[in-house]
Amino acid sequence: MKKVLVIEDDLNTIEIMDYLIQGNGFEVIKSLSLLTVDEITRIQPDVIMIDYYMPGGKGDELCAQLKADSQTKAIPLILMSTHSDLQDISKECHADAYLSKPFGIDTVASILTRLAN
Repeated sequence: MKKVLVIEDDLNTIEIMDYLIQGNGFEVIKSLSLLTVDEITRIQPDVIMIDYYMPGGKGDELCAQLKADSQTKAIPLILMSTHSDLQDISKECHADAYLSKPFGIDTVASILTRLAN
């Protein structure tokens, strides 16, 4: 079973994501705070979903670090946010996709299916 790491500081959102992602046949690893590249390397996720606004930093900074690291650069990464410039921010940090909040169930499933295969 493929693993999706969801990094999201809002408990309600992370629980919704957990339900949606498991419902599409993935194992979900949840984190309410930003992780280090080393921590993510140990988890070995197949896909990473990161919220842009996080306590102690921004998701695009972690995204850029992951994409610059040889051990994690190939892991598909989805940046999530309500930010109006999310598409541009995602391109700058080399995210593989972005998910605008609020999001639809079908959108989450479509992005995960495309990136996890």
